[in-house]
Amino acid sequence: MSLAASIAVWSLLGALAPLAAGQEKPLERSFSAGAAVSYRIQLIVRSDIEGQQPEPIGVKAYVRAFSRFAEGGLAWTATRRVVALGNDGAAEIEETLGDFESLPGSSTLGDPEAEKLARALREVLNDWKRQRTLRYRETRSGQLLELKADGIPPLGETPPALLSLWLLRALRPTVALPGAAFRTGERWQEARTAQLANWAEVSGSEAGEWLDLMGGVEPAARLHVVQQLFGVVVAGPEKPPEGAAQARFHGESLNTVSLGDARLFAATRSAMREITWTLAPVEGLPEQPRFRARLSVQVQIDACNETPCLSADRPAEREQ
Repeated sequence: MSLAASIAVWSLLGALAPLAAGQEKPLERSFSAGAAVSYRIQLIVRSDIEGQQPEPIGVKAYVRAFSRFAEGGLAWTATRRVVALGNDGAAEIEETLGDFESLPGSSTLGDPEAEKLARALREVLNDWKRQRTLRYRETRSGQLLELKADGIPPLGETPPALLSLWLLRALRPTVALPGAAFRTGERWQEARTAQLANWAEVSGSEAGEWLDLMGGVEPAARLHVVQQLFGVVVAGPEKPPEGAAQARFHGESLNTVSLGDARLFAATRSAMREITWTLAPVEGLPEQPRFRARLSVQVQIDACNETPCLSADRPAEREQ
């Protein structure tokens, strides 16, 4: 082994050694006043509706299944700067959004209702597509405080706006860190309950795991987190006049985190909010009609490191 290779190996081992010695402690953020990092962020929003509708043929009634979807997206650059530090180690963050780019959308072919939904989605995303600066606080555990609603495009959710609340944090280029001791390969899970508008019998869970350690210029680890909630719709416009409605929320994220200061390197995140209606029986139909409406989002975050933030469709300019 060459001297250069030996130095690289021992440098990596040296970086990992303090971690191994302190694995009984949770990983925490470490901020530096004035530090700034840029990220390229991509958001895809999709709406799906599927169900069954009666179709009389002669004296009999039959069920015809249908489904439609609409999808749209945006990409932009987010630059986070630490404005100030508190006595507790928390940071005042200034996040500037710019360099917006519309992503190709799609919808069910030949379906006027799906095309109408796609146009409405494009309008919502285009209205939000303008430079803005967000300000909020971040604790050492990665909890975000004082976030404002203009940090996401308005999704128009019926309360409870679980997807919007999830997305408001998921679009920020940072990660909420578990309070448990840092141990790779050890899965944790906690039960969750909540009091939510228009939903009853709400229960769920949050589970996570620190996955494999990753080498490189700076050691890192991947954090996988899954959040789920289930409930029954008992009020509001999503409750059918007859029959029953079940509600479900599912959120998932895979985050690559620095083992030095716990800043985010990259993340893939997704979530969906789903309502399933089981309507009252219809004479002539063997089963009760069912409908399902799903609103989902996908988020991709990548640190720009030493190079300018560029979308996948815009190649970097060659150096002269």
